[in-house]
Amino acid sequence: MKHLQHILIVGLILGMAGISGCRTGSAAGGSDATAAESRSLAPQRVDIRGSIVTTRYNEGQVVLEVEAFAPSLNSLYDRAYVLVLPTAQLIGSNGQPISLSELRMGQTVAILLRGGGNGNRVGVGVARKLWVEDSF
Repeated sequence: MKHLQHILIVGLILGMAGISGCRTGSAAGGSDATAAESRSLAPQRVDIRGSIVTTRYNEGQVVLEVEAFAPSLNSLYDRAYVLVLPTAQLIGSNGQPISLSELRMGQTVAILLRGGGNGNRVGVGVARKLWVEDSF
């Protein structure tokens, strides 16, 4: 009798472990729907996400003034002055690399700065990676 109880307990533990191990990698709520809604290739949390207000070109490098649409927990700064060197990774809305000359005022961008930039609500830094996003 004791041997039968031991086998039952071990069988139940293995059965519960097997059931809990059958979960898929997708999160509840349908992460595919979330991915379809988001048209951005950029990560959700960036240093600045907003619209290019001004661009200044000088000797192969560009300084962008980017203003966020509204304060957000997913953006570190509300406004940023970003130096974009030719070595920065620039990615278009289709996922393909773009050149500095393709950056225009009014475009929506998401930017990661080297070292996170400096400043409190207004950031200053050098772009490490920049994504052009589809307008809303």
